[in-house]
Amino acid sequence: MKHWFRLHTLALRHTLLGLLRHPLSSLLNLLVIAIAAALPLLLWLVLASLASVSNRLPVEPQISVFLKNGHDVAATKALEQELAARKGMAKVRFVPRDEALRQLEGATGTTDLLAGLGENPLPDAFVLTLHGTDAAPVEALHAELARHPLVEEVQVDSAWAQRLERLVALGRSVFEVLAGLLALALALITGNAIRMQILTRREEIEVARLIGATDAFIRRPFIHFAAVQGVLGGLLACGVVALLLARLNPAVSELAQAYGQQFALQLPDWRVLLAVCGATTLLTWSGAWVAVWRHLRQWR
Repeated sequence: MKHWFRLHTLALRHTLLGLLRHPLSSLLNLLVIAIAAALPLLLWLVLASLASVSNRLPVEPQISVFLKNGHDVAATKALEQELAARKGMAKVRFVPRDEALRQLEGATGTTDLLAGLGENPLPDAFVLTLHGTDAAPVEALHAELARHPLVEEVQVDSAWAQRLERLVALGRSVFEVLAGLLALALALITGNAIRMQILTRREEIEVARLIGATDAFIRRPFIHFAAVQGVLGGLLACGVVALLLARLNPAVSELAQAYGQQFALQLPDWRVLLAVCGATTLLTWSGAWVAVWRHLRQWR
């Protein structure tokens, strides 16, 4: 066991010294790995931030029905009972114009909005909450209520929340495809780099095989080189993404505040750091192992 640890320690030390002897080429290789890992990481962090917002939003369809001024009270009550009895209706809430005014004053922080208006300009309204997220019944009810003689205007309130949820779902699919393609590209890039190293050290490897070197002995330095590059490339990718998010977050926060929301892109924490470094190490290790295995099979 001590001999095994000693061999791996020597291989790791040789790898680190090799990176330091060629700093420019090593940095370029690490940048390639970092960019390949940073793109899906950045997309995943953006999706995670959007998902945290969409989870706080009501995704059940809501319809605001604004009534005409001077409407008949009995007819309004009949309309409320008719809406409550409809299939798929979760909740029907009547909002009198005075209550709507109080809510508006509380939202704006103004205590006397009627000072310059004379009378309450807000209409009575129904707020309807429907079961499910299908668009067809919502649109049908919207069209039906828009033709009702008591109704002035109909507005679907939560359609944008549903669109945001669908956008996040689409983003997840794009993330899966992009992550798969970049993972394959990263493994191929590493395999090609290891193949070039093997070709430059071909004579050294052939001499080592003649004096009894095993496949594990020949494979060890290349595997360590790929693993070290994977770890350093993953760390560099997290650093690049953190810098990008720190640069974008002020503008994103200002845009969210303009819409009355609190939103910021999430920075990667230590668990994300471990996951990214582990994924890049596994991919570079796999690419190196396959490249060395192919050459060893050819030599045999």
